[in-house]
Amino acid sequence: MGTATDVVVNRYDLLFLVDATASMGSYLYALNQALPQIIALSKLTNCFARIGILAYRDYDCTGGQLLEWSEWFTVGSMKQQPDLVAMARNLRMVGGRSWPEAVKTGLAKAHQVMRSSAKTLVILYADAPPHFGDFKKFVANAREREALLKPGSYGGNGHIFTDWIQGARLLHEGSKSAQVITVVNGRSSKSGCFEYLSSVTEGACIHLTDGSARNISQITIDLLLAWMGVKKEGSVASPLAAQLSCYRDAAGIMDIQSEQDPALGRFINLEDVCFGRSNTVEYAQLTTELLERRLNKRATPLRDLSNTYLSNEHYRMLVAKELREIIETDVTTMSLNPVFGSLWRTFCNDRQNENRQPLLDAFGNKIQAIKNHEEREVMRIWLEQSYDYSAEVLGMIEDVPEEQRYPCVCLDPTLAFETPHSHDDDKRPITEFTRDELLDIGRACDWRVLKRLGKVLTRLTFIQNADDVPVHIAHADAAQLPKIPLALARKEHGRTFWSILLHIVVPGTKLGARSAALLAALTIRLGVQALMQPAVEQMLLWRDRWNTLEVPETWSINCLSLLIDSDDAYRNRDSSCDGLLQSCDRQLFERLIDYKMLELNLGTTLTAKVTWTAEHTMMPIGPTIMCKSCHCHCSVTIMAADSLCGICYYLRDHLETEEAAAARAIVQRESAKADAAWFQCNLNHCRAQYVVYAVSDLNVKPKCHYCRFLGGNAPVVECTKCLSRMIWPEEYRPGDLRDFICVGCTAGRKTVVDVDTTAKALRTENGSAWLIEAKQHMFIDDIFSGQSLYKVVSAAAPLDNLCSSVEILPGNPDLKLCLDGRLATHRSGNLLTLLR
Repeated sequence: MGTATDVVVNRYDLLFLVDATASMGSYLYALNQALPQIIALSKLTNCFARIGILAYRDYDCTGGQLLEWSEWFTVGSMKQQPDLVAMARNLRMVGGRSWPEAVKTGLAKAHQVMRSSAKTLVILYADAPPHFGDFKKFVANAREREALLKPGSYGGNGHIFTDWIQGARLLHEGSKSAQVITVVNGRSSKSGCFEYLSSVTEGACIHLTDGSARNISQITIDLLLAWMGVKKEGSVASPLAAQLSCYRDAAGIMDIQSEQDPALGRFINLEDVCFGRSNTVEYAQLTTELLERRLNKRATPLRDLSNTYLSNEHYRMLVAKELREIIETDVTTMSLNPVFGSLWRTFCNDRQNENRQPLLDAFGNKIQAIKNHEEREVMRIWLEQSYDYSAEVLGMIEDVPEEQRYPCVCLDPTLAFETPHSHDDDKRPITEFTRDELLDIGRACDWRVLKRLGKVLTRLTFIQNADDVPVHIAHADAAQLPKIPLALARKEHGRTFWSILLHIVVPGTKLGARSAALLAALTIRLGVQALMQPAVEQMLLWRDRWNTLEVPETWSINCLSLLIDSDDAYRNRDSSCDGLLQSCDRQLFERLIDYKMLELNLGTTLTAKVTWTAEHTMMPIGPTIMCKSCHCHCSVTIMAADSLCGICYYLRDHLETEEAAAARAIVQRESAKADAAWFQCNLNHCRAQYVVYAVSDLNVKPKCHYCRFLGGNAPVVECTKCLSRMIWPEEYRPGDLRDFICVGCTAGRKTVVDVDTTAKALRTENGSAWLIEAKQHMFIDDIFSGQSLYKVVSAAAPLDNLCSSVEILPGNPDLKLCLDGRLATHRSGNLLTLLR
């Protein structure tokens, strides 16, 4: 793979010198974000031969190394390379006990790894000043001086960097030269020491006003672009969250010899290097325009990369590779970086590049995956404006022989395309649709998209032969009024008809292969007879290509429904045909649609008929038995064993209290009445109805004697009409009660009532087997969890046996569903009928 070897002449290296102490987290994260873009930028422009990362801390740090060096990443080399992104990601932020850091040591190491055959651009990320002046104030200060003064340290030049002034001059005047751009926290040192370093090395000093990683990353990229001499679109109106600092008057700055030089006080606040402020430094709001104007740029500006692309085959291959990497890593940088944007437009205009359409499709898919709506729309518009297929489409039409130019389709400009009486919200004429709206069919097949395209398909003018061309169309310019020959649907013309059909609505519009097939499917569903044959041929080409997980957009209810509807329309025209879909694919799509539609309708209101609930309901007392102790005719629902009512049965083994005597009196009094108060046990598994005599003493939810004291299993009989359950001990039953009718039904009460519910509520009580049945095991672990259909099929893959092993809404004639413990049926006889 080649690089843009003929783009630049001078050699440059790029070194990130990073303070890796505790407060620098956002800087390191920003570097991690920006590195993939910087590496791609270097490969495409060849502006840097090598890239490296050098991290420094301080001599009193409690953990971590003093220095960490990545080694050089050589751009374009095929040898094993250091992973810069991994290093930036894994750097530990370790704090020290003093405010200044070992910046001098970092610069000494940077000088050591530099080379004389190239100039190094150093981006210094810092938020603390260097050790300066009095070495006795901080222990780390003295330790740094001692380390730098060791003979032979840092390539024999360590001693020079004990002095900030001499170190800066060495970087500028030595055989290994560097240009230092310092990016510092806006709240950090403003004493002038970083301005001095940047001024002497002809760099720049940036003070951040927003320390977020996103801002640091953006400013880093903008710095590099400005240094390369690449003008950013809209730069005049692009303020950045930072300030550019410089000396009001730098005269005499190169005459200063050391930190002890009295003249240094003009440039650095020597009284307080850490927190002081230099009065000779001025600050200006940073903008991209200011960077482009004030920053000292590389010696040789970049040549035209578009021309390099057109003339260099190896560079074309490199561009395709790097653009793919950029799209996969962070597609939004394509619109923000003018180098990427320019090469993308050049690449899109290269119709002979076999990577063109796959990258366009990948770009569109990545845009759809952007979660932020505003950001997604910005990128979608940018992509729409970045390429135009008008010349290509007109070339395709011109390539069709004259004798094959008809039949064709076009839009007659004299016809009114408005729909003033339409009930559709979108009443615009189709000529006002945007390219992005037409391209939506590849991203979504919802009703709005299909309705929009349906308007287009049903308003096309079909011209059978040249003699039928209206006069006002016959002499119209092809660029202004294109006529798309149906011959373009043939194999010898590349079957491009459906891909370029929408060019007649918005010039320059071209669909991808899948989107073109979907447009053909919509044509079949709408029954556009003039285009039926080419539409069928297009769909048959895709017969074996829909069932793939490589295209997430296919796996949606709308898209699958469109495919099935078009297949139905085709089969209805010719029942002997094999269809537009494989039978197994069609069955799979139908099963998945059924599953998703069922999930979407789990919350739909269903009206179920259930048995009534007795809640202090006054009605006839019903069957009675005379208690042999109190001689009252008591309801069978309160009878205990041995022909004793519940009260008497209790008193047989207990002393009679005032409460018991009062209860017996109530039973005697109420038994003489014709009506009684009926209640129902509140436990769903029981629901037994029974008579309560002392209603005033019922202060809790009603619960039958058997559930309250005996653990359940009340002796009940079930009404054959309303399915309610009444307590009736077996020893008092008069023989066969298979045809039992409850007291409520006998009294003419409404004992079957309508209750609104949902399938979701029924599922909670009855499980999921009545909704979906798996013959072996469920095709996904968490059914009806709201996942997209694509995630469902991805989890269920392989899909070969899904249809044979899973059934949606299985038909079970013995199915019984309960709602709050009561048997539930829909008024049509079965709740499943409505769900289907």
